[in-house]
Amino acid sequence: MYRVFVGLILVATAIAQVPAKSASVFYSRDTLSRAAANIEKHEWARTIRDAAVAKAQPWLDMPDDTLWDLMMGPHIPRTWHVWSDGHCPSCKQDVRMYEWIADPWKHPWKLQCPKCAELFPKNDFEKFHRSGFDEHGVFQPDRADRSLLFNTEHPDPADPLHTFGVDDGDGYVADGHRWRFIGYYVIFGHWKKWVHAGIENLSAAYAVTGDQRYAYKATILLDRVADLYPSFDFHAQGGWVYEITTGTRGQVSTWHDACEEVRAMAYAYDRIYDGAKAQEQALAAFLSRKATEHKLANAKASWAEIQRNIETGIFEDTLAHRNRIESNYPRTDMTNLVINTVLRWPSNREAVLSDLDAIIEKSTAVDGMSGEKGLAGYSSIAPSALAEIMIQMMRLDPEFLKTVVERRPSFYQAFRFNIDTWCMEEWYPRIGDTGAFGRKNPRYAGLSFTPDSAADGSPYSFFWNLYEATQDPALVQVMYLSNGAKLDGLPHDLFGEDPEIFQSRVKELIDHEGAEIKLGSVNKENWCLAILRSGQGADRRALWIDYDSGGGHGHMDGMNIGYFAKGLDLIPDFGYPPVGYGGWVAPRATWYMKSASHATVVVDGKNQSKAQGKTTLWADGDGFHAIRVSSPEMIGGEIYERTVAMIDLDAQDSYIVDCFRVKGGSDHAMFFGSSFGTVTTNGLALADAPDFGDDTQMRSFKSDTNAAPGWSVDWKIDDKYDYLAGDREVHVKYTDLTENAEASICEAWVDTGTYGEASEWIPRVMVRRKGESGLESNFVSVIEPYEVSSKIASIRKIPLDSGIGISLEITRVDGGTDLVLTNAGKEPMEIAARALIADGEIFFAHVVSQRVVQIHGTNSTSIKIGDLELKDEGGNKTIEWEKRE
Repeated sequence: MYRVFVGLILVATAIAQVPAKSASVFYSRDTLSRAAANIEKHEWARTIRDAAVAKAQPWLDMPDDTLWDLMMGPHIPRTWHVWSDGHCPSCKQDVRMYEWIADPWKHPWKLQCPKCAELFPKNDFEKFHRSGFDEHGVFQPDRADRSLLFNTEHPDPADPLHTFGVDDGDGYVADGHRWRFIGYYVIFGHWKKWVHAGIENLSAAYAVTGDQRYAYKATILLDRVADLYPSFDFHAQGGWVYEITTGTRGQVSTWHDACEEVRAMAYAYDRIYDGAKAQEQALAAFLSRKATEHKLANAKASWAEIQRNIETGIFEDTLAHRNRIESNYPRTDMTNLVINTVLRWPSNREAVLSDLDAIIEKSTAVDGMSGEKGLAGYSSIAPSALAEIMIQMMRLDPEFLKTVVERRPSFYQAFRFNIDTWCMEEWYPRIGDTGAFGRKNPRYAGLSFTPDSAADGSPYSFFWNLYEATQDPALVQVMYLSNGAKLDGLPHDLFGEDPEIFQSRVKELIDHEGAEIKLGSVNKENWCLAILRSGQGADRRALWIDYDSGGGHGHMDGMNIGYFAKGLDLIPDFGYPPVGYGGWVAPRATWYMKSASHATVVVDGKNQSKAQGKTTLWADGDGFHAIRVSSPEMIGGEIYERTVAMIDLDAQDSYIVDCFRVKGGSDHAMFFGSSFGTVTTNGLALADAPDFGDDTQMRSFKSDTNAAPGWSVDWKIDDKYDYLAGDREVHVKYTDLTENAEASICEAWVDTGTYGEASEWIPRVMVRRKGESGLESNFVSVIEPYEVSSKIASIRKIPLDSGIGISLEITRVDGGTDLVLTNAGKEPMEIAARALIADGEIFFAHVVSQRVVQIHGTNSTSIKIGDLELKDEGGNKTIEWEKRE
């Protein structure tokens, strides 16, 4: 195999043109001189420099030959997990996913169990590895000395533990299980923490010091990687992910990390280019000696030959094998763009700018986003990628961002989306593969404000520049909050100018606008997410609904709702599937993706189809907020429509009216759940009942097969994460008014850990109706979070004298009464006892002592209640009226 690789390199070298690159692109001398000036002047800059130098020191201290030897060959089968849902062979405790500890500095060629601290494999793999080197310095398994494959703690062949924990590179096998210690170590220890980290840290240290020793050392690593990089193919050389190889791809690492790694190497190469070129004589002397010793094809007798080897072996090879780094959009396109810019700018300027424009257009096509789900997780991949490349491009042209925003306004929306969907600066709706059950998101999701390297550039400077281009103060508020709500250190930009002026401008804006991001209700109709907001300060609350299903990293969660209030996630989605139980197809992982695991209606026990909903009603008034969304395509039926309204009780509290209409199929099951806690029921006669089935992770069903409307379930929330201060007692009361339905309580399984080992069973409600094909259901409920005691005295349905729809009367403890009507037809709704006639799609009235004090009618032209008659005179098709004393 290696002879084939050498032949390919010989061919590539013969046809390679003289490299176009003659200087650093993103890290010009002017850029580095700004860093030097800041370091000379500011303590914060010296702190950044010192940290970068300290991180690079271990590689700087290495002898050149040792550094060159770090890069391993491709012939050890590589794997993404030791055993994804396995255990330690010594202590037998669960060690899942990425929990094995790889630390090549402390324990080279070993992994450590995080539970018992035992090291594996038990054989001396380093000695075994060296015994298999060929003349090119590359490990060949068939040349290695297999007599070294024994447990060095038990060297006697007669000892029962003589072969315990022994791994020849293909794993240790016992009791029908395989632990791939070395295959995992090669990636997560050797490659990531020795080779790749060395390249990044040395290049960063050069950028902040200008010391050419770092550039010299980084070039040794880059050049040796380039010798071997084309011979790596993750799929062909092991390629295990969750113990399977089907569909895997990559280079040294699997595809997503391979994409990030090669782009990082391109930046690193660009950083050190000028300093490395200045070390031509020393580099040529050392690398040509190694080439001779190991019979390499490239003699490396000059900088031109070294440069050609690095550019051909790493970067041109990557461009020629896109499939190995095919990743979440736009990471692959961006990586190729960075490589082409680093290698050929400015001669390819027009091509680069054209490619970048195409990336921006596609990355922002869905309300400023790429359309990938996993809000605050995978969905952030596109905006963070755009920020990264924009930071670099602005080094070439300071006006570049302004030009992009003018040409592509959707670029700004990529960052505004993650502001609009950030609730109380603490929560993002759990949509798709993202987050953990009930956990906060205290960090802005659009990009990371903690770059991996001091040389990466400053996201703070980027956000300020975006503010200057858009005049949106929320961008500065996000930046300020991300810095701990302080000015200290801003903009954390070694390559920026005038940090004192920067801080004074931020202070001026925060003094004027305040630090709290002021947001109203929003509806992202292409991304299919609406958030209804109310309240101020600590009393802010937000109700959200997700009205599409499926998609990249999406779940079958159409019409799912959630609610943030009182410092908690009170209707939490389960979040990221627990893949530590056997991968993405394991039952506990697929449970998180099923429709039945969400607060929605399941028809005939099936998952929803992939479909996009549409908004058919939007009301955002004072104290009354509502939305109706529809997508019968999700169930292949006639009606699949949900209307939710958030109605303020006072400045601190709101309640939710939820009406879900379904027509199609013969079995409708509505699910609802709150957080950890205990439940009490009222109005139900419960008896043991069968589980729901359909491979759902629910148990302990108790049902009332003929529940009278008006029954309720009250959650006493267990603040498991200690989010609440003091002795606050938060409840969620669910009152159901669905007719002719079976009511059940049960328990649903969730895992609150990162990858497993934290199983919980939480209370859940199911409301179910069965009938003939074409069944039509109207699920109606009122949800009220409260503390100490409920502010609602009674809830009842009242009949309509004319019209089709749902009408509720909600009596408050303070004596007031709310009337809420949702219209399912086209005729006006009438309640004779209230002398009420209202057209439109949704109606709300608040009545105190028989006096109407507030009215809201969406798509209304005429409302009459008692002696009060209102008409839409302005053509707005919405009537809002409030009596002010």
